[in-house]
Amino acid sequence: MKIKKSTVILLIILLLYTIVSFYKLGRNKNPQTFVNLKNEEQLTYELPENTIPKEVTLYTGNDVLYLTFFLTNEYQNFDAYDYDCSYESEYVFRWHKYSINDNDNTYKYIMLQSYWDSTTIGELKIYDVDGKEIQLIPMGEREKNLLDEQDTVPTEFSYMNSSYFDEVYFPRTSYEILNNLPIYEYTHPPLGKLIIAIPMTFLGTTPFAYRLMGNIAGILMILVIYAIAKTIFKKEKYGLFAAAIMALDGMHFVQTRIGTVDSFLVLFILCSFLFFIKYLKVNKDENLKKMVTPLILSGIFWGMAISVKWIAAFAGLGMGIIYFIDYLKNKRWNIKLLMFSVLAFVIIPILIYVLSYVPIILNPNEGITGVKSFFEYQKKMFEYHSKLEAEHPFTSPWYTWPIMQKPIWYYEAYFENGKYGTISGMGNPAIWWLSILTALFTLVHFILKRDSESMIIILMILSTWIPYAFISRIMFIYHYFITLPFMMLTIVYAVYKLVEWKPKMKHIITLLTIIFLGFFIYFYPIYSGLPVNRKYVDKTQWFDTWIY
Repeated sequence: MKIKKSTVILLIILLLYTIVSFYKLGRNKNPQTFVNLKNEEQLTYELPENTIPKEVTLYTGNDVLYLTFFLTNEYQNFDAYDYDCSYESEYVFRWHKYSINDNDNTYKYIMLQSYWDSTTIGELKIYDVDGKEIQLIPMGEREKNLLDEQDTVPTEFSYMNSSYFDEVYFPRTSYEILNNLPIYEYTHPPLGKLIIAIPMTFLGTTPFAYRLMGNIAGILMILVIYAIAKTIFKKEKYGLFAAAIMALDGMHFVQTRIGTVDSFLVLFILCSFLFFIKYLKVNKDENLKKMVTPLILSGIFWGMAISVKWIAAFAGLGMGIIYFIDYLKNKRWNIKLLMFSVLAFVIIPILIYVLSYVPIILNPNEGITGVKSFFEYQKKMFEYHSKLEAEHPFTSPWYTWPIMQKPIWYYEAYFENGKYGTISGMGNPAIWWLSILTALFTLVHFILKRDSESMIIILMILSTWIPYAFISRIMFIYHYFITLPFMMLTIVYAVYKLVEWKPKMKHIITLLTIIFLGFFIYFYPIYSGLPVNRKYVDKTQWFDTWIY
């Protein structure tokens, strides 16, 4: 059987993106056993004779770190300790390094004492004044649990072995769901965290495991937008162009490689939109089954999107408007179709949403269980988002997102070789800035020509973006992530119209793809955290608001 050229090109796009996205996604080796210390609980270790403890490396578990180190020469007489220092950290599943002795004295014992009711530690290693590892002698059984995975202690700390940005929320909650612990992050529905938890069940709680499903979702998004563009514009080359655009965008690359739930949100929205487009393409004179099947599938994926984040409702709003425009245009009252539509976009999504809460409702340690728990969570979520008055240096208003005025800075690390690693939630400037022009072109074309393709794309852009104008809480550029695929489709739409008008311009697809690739390569260290010379990073900061 002969394989089509377009299929080969699509597979190459997917393969290359898969290789790049999995490259240094995260280490799959971190501590899996933890000690939880209640307030004033201690762990004590004996130090070898004539030892000068200087530095400690430790790994935090699923809770915060509030810890005091005591150095003493008298066992269990801590009223007579000689030196103490305290440290705090809100970061979970992260390696830390602290100085513990600034007087260069020898000590016989080191004690760790929590001053919080849920300090969680996974592993511990102490170094002497010369940077050599000290062989600690545990003074009890619990102490041994912090020395049982010493081979996991890294020499350098980075995103490869530690959580960063909002990974302090989502993987933590996935871990807590898996272990029937009280749930920390309740501000979004559970489905995304349940998906993150799938590989954690088999691989443990590691950066690779809790980023794996999001990265897979990022790969699938490329395939789905290919199918969407191919369906809308009826030619393989436009599907391939859409796939290339998404594969070369920085925001897509960054957001799908971090252990948060936005990958699943956008994937499910795109899947819902794909089947919705297929429904629109069905001739309304066809039998009911041909219309209902894609409609039901669209509703299922929309229900899954809502079960990840409420903002999927914006996409549902856009599809709802388009649905009724299409329905009225056909000038035919079809009560059966309306009933199946209610099933697809009301009953099924509600069912999926409620079922996503089952693991939490059944959690014996959640305090409130059962049906009451479900409604309590909805109330808490609404109150959180409606009353949030937090501040953040990287917040940005909705109308600045398309021009990429202020990217959000996720991560930085300094390395012993002088290199610097950073990750910024920013897009590919060539794609984002061109999409502003092509979106305006699509809007004007819709106003003048009223063709269905431009109408659908413009309504999806407006419905997923403009509602943010009425939200008072702080927002960030990554909230634009659900609008971005539809902005990308305006690039495809503009090129489609240009090539259909002037067939000799068909090479513009190749030219634009090369330009997008060049920008992606240039900004790759900023997207990926790849250690580079700091001067290189400085050259990519084209504006004062591009801080990373």
